[in-house]
Amino acid sequence: MEAAGHRLRYVRLLLAAVPPARRVLLVPRSVRGSAEFAEHLADVEADVVELPESRRPAMALALATAAARGARLVVPDGDKNVAPLLLALARSGFRRAPVSLLLMRTALPGGPEPATAGMALKPALAGVLARVPGARVRFLTDAFGVVVRRRGFPGIEPVRDPVEPPAAALEREGNPRAGRATGSSPRESGEPFRVGVFGVVSARKNVPVLLAALAGARDDDAAAGAHLVVGGRCEPDVREFLGSSPDAAVLTAAGRLHVDDRLLTEDEFDTAVAGVDAVAVLHDNDAPSGVVAEAAARGVPVLGPARGWASSMVTGTGIGEVAEVDDPDDVRAALGRLVDAHPRRAAAARRARTRLGTNHFVRGLLGNVT
Repeated sequence: MEAAGHRLRYVRLLLAAVPPARRVLLVPRSVRGSAEFAEHLADVEADVVELPESRRPAMALALATAAARGARLVVPDGDKNVAPLLLALARSGFRRAPVSLLLMRTALPGGPEPATAGMALKPALAGVLARVPGARVRFLTDAFGVVVRRRGFPGIEPVRDPVEPPAAALEREGNPRAGRATGSSPRESGEPFRVGVFGVVSARKNVPVLLAALAGARDDDAAAGAHLVVGGRCEPDVREFLGSSPDAAVLTAAGRLHVDDRLLTEDEFDTAVAGVDAVAVLHDNDAPSGVVAEAAARGVPVLGPARGWASSMVTGTGIGEVAEVDDPDDVRAALGRLVDAHPRRAAAARRARTRLGTNHFVRGLLGNVT
């Protein structure tokens, strides 16, 4: 398990579905000591067993611990653990194995992501694991359920990314003073349009092209004067870029760049997303984006990529506009369309959130939990 926020939220959901007396949390020491663990799991009542940092001995100990307690082993971040888990099962004689493994990344060579040896082998290994008696292999699909099968992974069923509207978003829905959070046009109030980038801000979120698009907007552009809000822990290369980019300097001088470079609590994340007019998810990888669904959960439209899984989510639900992520001019044009169509896209986001929830995810990995 890696210490990334959304993965630890998955663990919290799964533990919450199990009676407290039967909860066992298997976690490496490095994750247990992380800030993300403190935010998402420190207050969960569970018996904690520390695992080795190396994947093979970790999977062997995890399987042995689950077997000794008569429990189902659930691996919620299973992509790099398929082979170690198969090896541990082989050493145990492939006895009936109550295990569940979630594939979070099912991109295949030839897509937007560069090919790796593990990517090439994973489909075959996952297929073998899925045929082990008692094993349950699932792939993570988007929270709306737009994608129901993945090429190269026949017979492996999806579980939806577990996202549901926070209570605060539903309360804002009927509050006429809530402003942006209800999807009202920012131009009606005379405030500048605000677009946000949230979560772990890595290079694949393409912040430079978004900065270039905003900094290069002309006075007659629909996106002219738009502000950029960056909220969440920035990776070192993104942090360096924000501190040295001429485009960032232009927006900063104009008071149009707002950066909060730190791990946000869930309440802070909710407030940050609800406080912008659109969320930019300009990923160029072929994977479901939880941030797209998190935006829709709060009734906020999305500026997405013109290719990949996130594109399917945005266009399949009508919650935003898409752009070529390597073209600042196209990003600027798409943002302009989003400004013009904001009330309609916000209404679509509020409709789309009726498709969100956590039951599909929990039951897909745990079965019928009592």
